[in-house]
Amino acid sequence: MIIANAKDFDLQQTFECGQCFRWNKLCDDKYIGVVGDFLMGAYYRDGSIIIECENEQLAKEYFDIEKDYSEMKKRLQCDEVMAKAISAGYGIRLLKQQPWETLVSFIISANNNIPRIKKIIELLCQTFGNEIMKDGVKYHTFPSAEALANVDGDALSAIRCGYRDKYIIDAAKKVATGEVCLDDIYSLPADEGREILKKIKGVGDKVADCILLFAYQKYDVFPKDVWIKKVLHKLYFVAEKDIDLFVRQKFGKLCGLAQQYLFYYGRQTL
Repeated sequence: MIIANAKDFDLQQTFECGQCFRWNKLCDDKYIGVVGDFLMGAYYRDGSIIIECENEQLAKEYFDIEKDYSEMKKRLQCDEVMAKAISAGYGIRLLKQQPWETLVSFIISANNNIPRIKKIIELLCQTFGNEIMKDGVKYHTFPSAEALANVDGDALSAIRCGYRDKYIIDAAKKVATGEVCLDDIYSLPADEGREILKKIKGVGDKVADCILLFAYQKYDVFPKDVWIKKVLHKLYFVAEKDIDLFVRQKFGKLCGLAQQYLFYYGRQTL
C-alpha cells in the first residue's frame, strides 16, 4: 500500500508518541510491527510512505487512512499554543488499535516508562503469543484473552511486570468469559465505555481513557497523566481541577487529538 504525499503522516511521530508499543525502528528509517496476526512494515520511498502487509484492509483500518487530518487540524487551531503544538507534531496519526491488546498494554504502562513497557509486552508475546516467521526472524502475535485466562501469577513472572500480573489475569478472565465485552464499547458513549473498562482491576480513568482513544478512537476523551497536567499548567495556566472543563470548552470533540499534539509538543519544549 502506498500513501502518496503523506503531509499529515510522520512515521517516527506516530510510532514514538506513546500510543503504541510494538513498532520498532530498523535501519534506513524503516519500522516493523505486529498488528493482529500480521507483520507490517512501514518506510519512506520517493516522498511516499510504503506500508507492507499481507492484509491490506487491516493496514488501511489500522492507519485510519480515510481520516482527513488536515481538516481536523484546521478545527483545532484555536490559538497560538495549539498552532505551535500542531506544527511540532504535524505527522501524528491516532492508530486504530485492537482493544484487547490496548487494554493489556496500558495496564502494563501504569507507572512505567516506554522502553520497559515495550520490553514487558515483547516478553508477553514471546511467551504466550503465536509465532510469525519472516526472512528467518521470529516475531510473535499478541496473546489472546483466552490464552492468558488460565495462566497463573508464577507463569507470568517471567515477563517481569510485577504487581500488574494480577491485573492482566483479571482482564483476561473477564474478557474471555464475556463479563467485559470489549466489542460493545465501539457503539457506546465514552462515559459508558469508561465504566465498563473500569470493571477490570488496575484500570482507572487515565488507563481507560487511553484505551478509549487509542483503540476506539473516542476523540472526546482527554487522558490525563502527570506530564499532560504539567503541560496544561505551563502553556495554559490551567489548574488540575479545571482540566476537564477547560479541554471540553477549548477543544470540544477533538480534545483527544489535541492531547496528543500538546503531549508531543510539551516533550519537545518544556
